[in-house]
Amino acid sequence: MMTRTHFPRTAIASRKIALKRGWTVLLALFLAAAQAWAANATRTQTLELQPGWNAVFLQVHPEDTEPGAVFAGTPIDLAASFYTPNSPAQFITDPAADLLRQAGWGVWYAPDRPDHFLSSLHAIHGQQAYLVHAKTAFSWTVTGAVVPPETRWQANGFNFVGFSVKAQGGPTFARFFLGSPAHRHNRIYRLEHGAWRRVSDPAAEIMRPGEAFWIFCQGASKFAGPLRAETATRDGLLLGFGPDTLVLRNEAGQPVTATLEHVPSAADPVPLSVLIQVVADSAAPVRTVAARKPAGSWTQLLPPLEAGQSIGVPFEARLGEMTTRVQRSLLKVSTDLGTEIWLPITGIRNDLK
Repeated sequence: MMTRTHFPRTAIASRKIALKRGWTVLLALFLAAAQAWAANATRTQTLELQPGWNAVFLQVHPEDTEPGAVFAGTPIDLAASFYTPNSPAQFITDPAADLLRQAGWGVWYAPDRPDHFLSSLHAIHGQQAYLVHAKTAFSWTVTGAVVPPETRWQANGFNFVGFSVKAQGGPTFARFFLGSPAHRHNRIYRLEHGAWRRVSDPAAEIMRPGEAFWIFCQGASKFAGPLRAETATRDGLLLGFGPDTLVLRNEAGQPVTATLEHVPSAADPVPLSVLIQVVADSAAPVRTVAARKPAGSWTQLLPPLEAGQSIGVPFEARLGEMTTRVQRSLLKVSTDLGTEIWLPITGIRNDLK
């Protein structure tokens, strides 16, 4: 015989209140995340273009994504993005070919070209690789919101991708992909003088920032770089409802040392407190470093991570020091391997309007 459990009305009421508060917090987090994406902290990326075709990796998300606005005032008269990874026409040997005949390509033609009406590329996004054609050499600066990195590999095919690396002291292809079995090969192509050239020796060639490549992915892969950064939301660190932890995972296949750099990209950066904890796979003691950081620029060297090791870095906004409801900053995570990760930080103080 089944018996029914009776709860006191006060307990039921308390549970309803707790659930209501939980949903309220979740709704607030969702709205805050949407607001953070709409107005992330910005930075400026500079891309050095050569006359003719260039393979570029745009890391920032322009405020106005319409191609005509993004390319205004530049000598860029044609741009193309490969947006259909499942297309069989994944690789082209000559970007000067008619891209409209290649499945999976979206193309933008400048308004002064007679073929402008054929444009099929209608938006320019951050964390995306592009082919751009410039009539003259040009230093192209793009200011936009910082978008957390995310590489989606198409298995058993070429992928048009780019990565964030240092301008000086960047990694070789072999060092960058050492921790990924799917990319330990030389099926890598970079654009030189308008033609794709295969990287014959990945251990000798240096990766450059803002450059896009064709790279073959052997099998399935989620590899995003030697150091993987993970946050609770897709929009970076969201603070104001409690701590938010940045998890860094060493996927390099070798030891990695990372440095955090707080970049106040706005007039009101986020005042932060940081607690650093090394999470070891063994029973070794957990090493902790506590730090109360200023609202301005600062750097923090993290303990070295062995291959496969991770580190959790809880961040918390000091809400009492915030003078506006929403304040923004940037966090740059650099490694001794020559890689970088840029993440937006959004602090929200709900008691201010």
